[in-house]
This record gives sequence, structure tokens and C-alpha cells, in this order.
Amino acid sequence: MDYEKLFTLAKPILEKNDLGAAHTSRVLAIARKNFSIPTELEDLTVAAIILHDIGGASIKDQYEKGPGIAALILQQMNCDKSFTNHVSTIVGTHHDHPDNPSVPFRILYDSDKIVMFSSQEFTGYNSRPGFDWNKIVDLLYSENAKTLARQMLLKRQNEKKKRLAER
Repeated sequence: MDYEKLFTLAKPILEKNDLGAAHTSRVLAIARKNFSIPTELEDLTVAAIILHDIGGASIKDQYEKGPGIAALILQQMNCDKSFTNHVSTIVGTHHDHPDNPSVPFRILYDSDKIVMFSSQEFTGYNSRPGFDWNKIVDLLYSENAKTLARQMLLKRQNEKKKRLAER
């Protein structure tokens, strides 16, 4: 699959979201760096990551509009119906937390949560009253993801302490 072409088709729509296409790029980078994506599931996993927020900024829009938009884009890419349906299902449920999700779902879910701890996105979430970082860590599927999230959280907290000390 031509991932660059897929991203190019999705980018104008993703740019309408709060975090834009840059968020999608960060999620994909986290997935590639921190998870072993099985070769036979790479196209499915990468397509789901690229298209996960395609429906809009709100979860409601992502769930209601996202699967249809994802399907249209994948049809432009000449993807078969089964593949398109699988990606669209993931797009329309990617904020859910099923007990036994597919590997592509799990990689997307964990990567999409880990990105919240990134320097680019942390402040936005951290500024929300009562936001519970430990709850986010507990939702992660893999132990590797939990360890990484805790390390990133500690780093963000230390950066904040350093900035406050420099004032």
C-alpha cells in the first residue's frame, strides 16, 4: 500500500481537526518506533492509524462520519471491501476499550494514548481540570506502552518543574 498517497488523500480532511495531520504523523511514528507491527497486518494497522481521526475533531463525528470517509478514501486507493470494512470499523470504534481487540486496534489505541504524553500534546490535556494521567496509563493494553507513558509523564513533569524553578 502506498502510505504517502493515503496520507495525502486524508491530510486535507485531517487538517480541519484541532491537532491536525501532525497528530496523525505523531501517532504513526509512535506506533512504528514502539510496537512490533506484524508484516501481514502492516497495511491494516497503518491505514487505521492514518485514518483514525478522519471524521472530525469530536469523538461523535469520528464515529459517525469517520468510517464513511475512510471507506471513500480506501476505495480511491483500490482497497478491497474486506480491508475497507476492517479499517472503517476500527476508525468508528477507536476510542472504545474492548477486552480483546485486534492487533491493529491495540497498536492504534496505545499509540493514540501515548501521543497525549508528547511535548506537543501534553499541555493541552494537562490543563483540563481533574485530568487523570494514571487513568490513561491504566487503559493502555501493552506493558511496553504503560512503561513508555510513565516515562513520558515523568519527563513532562520534570520539564514543568524545571521551568517553574527558572522563573
